[in-house]
Amino acid sequence: MLSILRLDRNMGLYSIKMRSSKDDKHISGAEKIIKEENIEGAVSLLLKRALLHSKGKSDFINIKVEEVKENELEIIDPLDVTTVDVDNYIEGLDAAKFMLMRLGIDKEKSQNIVNLLRDTCNMRGAILLDINTMERLEPDKQRGIRSTYMDFEDSNINHLTKETKHNVHFIEALALTSKVVNCPHIIGEVCYSDDPNYTAGYVASKEYGYIRFPHLKELGNEYGGRVFIYDSAISNLQDCIDYIEKSKVVIKNNIKINKNISYKQFISDEI
Repeated sequence: MLSILRLDRNMGLYSIKMRSSKDDKHISGAEKIIKEENIEGAVSLLLKRALLHSKGKSDFINIKVEEVKENELEIIDPLDVTTVDVDNYIEGLDAAKFMLMRLGIDKEKSQNIVNLLRDTCNMRGAILLDINTMERLEPDKQRGIRSTYMDFEDSNINHLTKETKHNVHFIEALALTSKVVNCPHIIGEVCYSDDPNYTAGYVASKEYGYIRFPHLKELGNEYGGRVFIYDSAISNLQDCIDYIEKSKVVIKNNIKINKNISYKQFISDEI
């Protein structure tokens, strides 16, 4: 196993980003913050991921490697994780709307956010949505806002090929959203993957943590993406975008997994 990041490190750290596509359609993206000695192994595994993805073999792969200074890193805690045991995507979407309403978003806006997510396909980044105006704020609507420069402390790059697909999606999503909702201008995030074989999704927030739904879309559905919910009343837009795209964050490896709760418990407000 390759040890990725320890806070007692004595050598240089590097950010590695991989993005791949086929016929100009986004296939896969992943990134790591690793020790210098592990660059070769990380690049090899990320290449395999791009070439062996369930959405197809990439015909374009971009890998970027850059040094990260220790004094640039912000260390944060991961969001606590709770799974709501929904039986199907209809229950999942209903529970996701309910979670958005718990965040103080009214029923109509919550439905509109879910509808927006359902219509999202082949975006490289995320939608940045102003909750006050319901306006999309990404400068480039196709590219979106891309959360970068994050990883778990002591994470293990072998999970990219050796562990189950669930674990790959889960660990990477938890790292990303732990960073995003740590941004003081973000209310929360709603997401499910564009992987047609992966149906789970989540709503994440500072207050409630990472609320995961095993079914948030139909099996075989190639649509998917992220919506970052932004409060323009408390923020400068560029400050928010700069934090998400440029700040360098390491998430502590102290993930707390709460007990699963049923759909009925969840919608009865027992979380």
